[in-house]
Amino acid sequence: MARKFTVSAALILSLLFSASIGQAETRKETAVSYVQMGDKFAHHGDWDRAIGAYNIALEFAPDFGFAFFRRGCAFEAKGDSPKAISDYTSALHFVPTLTTAWYNRGNLRLIDGDFESALADFDKAIQTDPTYALAHNNRGIARVATGDLEGAIADFTEAIKINPRYPEAYVNRGLVRFQQGLKSEAEQDFAQSLAVKPSLKSLIETRVSQISKMNGAE
Repeated sequence: MARKFTVSAALILSLLFSASIGQAETRKETAVSYVQMGDKFAHHGDWDRAIGAYNIALEFAPDFGFAFFRRGCAFEAKGDSPKAISDYTSALHFVPTLTTAWYNRGNLRLIDGDFESALADFDKAIQTDPTYALAHNNRGIARVATGDLEGAIADFTEAIKINPRYPEAYVNRGLVRFQQGLKSEAEQDFAQSLAVKPSLKSLIETRVSQISKMNGAE
């Protein structure tokens, strides 16, 4: 006599759940492979094909924060700031600890003249990675733009503390000090920057000349 086998509803649900997990993992793996493909295109500067690959990755995994981030980088490289900012925002929605996304979005907002939003982004970047010298430097630039010169000097100083061979941070601090009339301290900063990167000499001379003319016109 044949034996009857019964399968409980709980077991069926568990099997279905396991199957759905497997499908999700497969879709994520496929998305990762398309991100990797996009990165290869991006490495060669083929931004349109890179974006196409990231688009497909996001079709497979719409919550894949890193795919948004990489696509944002590609849009930024193409000069499409609004789309880049949108993608960085989406990336941060899914991965709030993605330091470089905060930093990149802050840079674009800084360039756009949205200084308060840029400051907020650099704050977040530094919160997630206090040793991020670039974020300290660029927050200093944003602070200069908002008139917070002392705060800017503190940021440039912190960037230099993290990376003592950061020539741009020395230049930025030197320019603020020159603007404040601290010419001796400014010259020391300029000397430190040129010791690391002599090609900055022309930039320093131009900016010092501009500041001198502005101060003379006041």
